[in-house]
Amino acid sequence: MRFAQSLCPLAAVLLSLSPAHAARSQAAAPAKPAVAAAAAKPALNANRVTYVAVSGVDYNFTAPDQVPAGVVAFNLTNAGADLHALALLELPANHTLREFLDMYHSKGIIPPWMPTLGQTGPIAPNQEAFLTVRMKPGRYILACMIPARDGRAHTEKGMVKMITVK
Repeated sequence: MRFAQSLCPLAAVLLSLSPAHAARSQAAAPAKPAVAAAAAKPALNANRVTYVAVSGVDYNFTAPDQVPAGVVAFNLTNAGADLHALALLELPANHTLREFLDMYHSKGIIPPWMPTLGQTGPIAPNQEAFLTVRMKPGRYILACMIPARDGRAHTEKGMVKMITVK
């Protein structure tokens, strides 16, 4: 008898979790107003991901010049013989690509006024890596921050590309 009594609460919990019980509970729940349901839905393009193919070759990037604002998935493919990576940096409107390159090459640092959105790890030839970020309109730089075998930065050899996000 005690065993049967201890099973009753367990049976009640399990029953409440069953699909049939959930369907009955939903049917009994009051309907939400159409306005509230529409307001709760995100905008149609809010969760859309834009795929951007980026090819890294010794020593440049091939990628579109412009991408739409929102969530962007960069797919870096290493088509070169050296290791490559993809760093994504925001270029503020009051600065230039030349200013970034001058500071990076002379001091070995990313300028403090330049936000870094993300970076892939280094990838070997014929490999790929992904970097997914939410981007707002503006100017951005794709850069390979890896030093080459001769000690010079890949950016010094031209592995940098400016893109615009609209």
